[in-house]
Amino acid sequence: QSQSESEVTPSRFSLSVLPKWRSYPVSVSRDEMNLAEFPLTVLSTRANPKVKTLEFSDTVHDRTGKPVQRSWIITAADKFGLPTSSDDEVLLGLLKLSVDQGLSSQKVFFTRYELLKILRWTTEGRSYTRLSNALDRLSGVRIKATNAFYDNDSKRYSTKNFGIIDAYELHSGRDVAKPSYFIWSEDLFQSFQAGFIKKLDLEFFLQLESAVSKRLYRFLDKHFWYRTRVQMNLFELAHEKIGVSRNYRYPSSLRQQLDPALDELVSNGFISRYEYQGRGQGTEIAIYAASKKPRAAGVSRDRSPFPKESDSQLSFQLQEASTKREPRIESAPSKPASQDDLLSQIRSKLVSRGLQSPQALKLLVNRKTSLARIDQIIDHFDGLVRDKSHLISRNPAGFLYRAVERSDEFVLPEDREREELRQQTVERDNRELRAKLEREQRAQREGEYLAHRKNFLRDARVGTDPQVLRDLEREVTQALENVRGLISDDNFTDAIRHGVDEKLLRLLAFPSYDEWCADL
Repeated sequence: QSQSESEVTPSRFSLSVLPKWRSYPVSVSRDEMNLAEFPLTVLSTRANPKVKTLEFSDTVHDRTGKPVQRSWIITAADKFGLPTSSDDEVLLGLLKLSVDQGLSSQKVFFTRYELLKILRWTTEGRSYTRLSNALDRLSGVRIKATNAFYDNDSKRYSTKNFGIIDAYELHSGRDVAKPSYFIWSEDLFQSFQAGFIKKLDLEFFLQLESAVSKRLYRFLDKHFWYRTRVQMNLFELAHEKIGVSRNYRYPSSLRQQLDPALDELVSNGFISRYEYQGRGQGTEIAIYAASKKPRAAGVSRDRSPFPKESDSQLSFQLQEASTKREPRIESAPSKPASQDDLLSQIRSKLVSRGLQSPQALKLLVNRKTSLARIDQIIDHFDGLVRDKSHLISRNPAGFLYRAVERSDEFVLPEDREREELRQQTVERDNRELRAKLEREQRAQREGEYLAHRKNFLRDARVGTDPQVLRDLEREVTQALENVRGLISDDNFTDAIRHGVDEKLLRLLAFPSYDEWCADL
């Protein structure tokens, strides 16, 4: 089926059924801004079938400064379950199809082969199955957005219960007169038409390895349009914006989930760095864009991804989610502290904890790691002091000096936890790899066994006395006589042949699968 569909290209439809294709760069697509703010899917490729609802919330402030509580509740169809991480890819692939057709119609025609190519998926049979399952989940999901759906026409947040796609129909591609299609929900399509979408580098998104990286990229890419730094509460970012499980209740465990994804975004040149500040529930994270200027700088309004909003309204829309405890986040972004300021702050911390000022300066000038890590070491030292740890009982200042001097070697508790998690991940991956190899080897052996069995039966029927075959057929027919009226004639004939084959195999002592494997 997939092979036949692959032979049908979009250009064969463009003459009649499909709208004329517009020329866009392969990597350029769009993202709907409401869907970039909160998660739509779980962060794994499989959803727990017992979980049918996801809930997220935050607080923003309207133009008068009044706090607005927002909630984003996702409910799944019982049969199909919640959308998975790969469904986010499919959603953006569908949007790419719409972009390539000029976002002109709520009903979008396509071929499955074309969509798989956009997603960089293989065109083998299971990819078609994955695609169909994803469309089932995306058509079955509903979102209750309470004060959380921004209407770009009215310039206000609204409460809305909406879906992603209203309907879809898939065809194999053999019939060029009947291409596949899907229909966007009315609410989403109106948001497209109102211009509440932004450019998205789809190729960059698809080459990211983890679901957390992809979700972070979409969220940050939205907020980097008018700023170069996003700073917010760590728990809010992880739980409400990315969708990390709330079972991760400590900053160290949340960092184990976020740091690998953030490191991937750093290594791919999307962000320059990230830093943590504070402790416990008050821990904040600051993430810096790789670009030194917001992408909106110097862009004319007609090229903005927010074409119909005023600057003040845009400023309100792009405020990070905040609470009263976090006024810094809800206001306009403050200028990041300079490197000199940060150096001075940490030097003061070291001096106040017993180091001499020249010692502290020497340590920081010759440091082997970032200032943020040295700040973490100081926080760890403070905890040891509070706990009256024996590690520092003899010479607290000497302990701190050596820890900062060897900051690249010093092991923090979260380093140990991260290493344990890494080891667990490696062991799990190895187990899964071994299990996969065993399944593949067994499937290969079973295929070889069945082929050997088939060839043996073919030769056995040729070499066996015809009278013996007739006797075996008579025995099998008599044994099956009581089911003759319950099945079709063709199925009854097949059952007789199968019964004769089984008797012939036993008669000629053909080995069972386990016996055959033992002789290999």
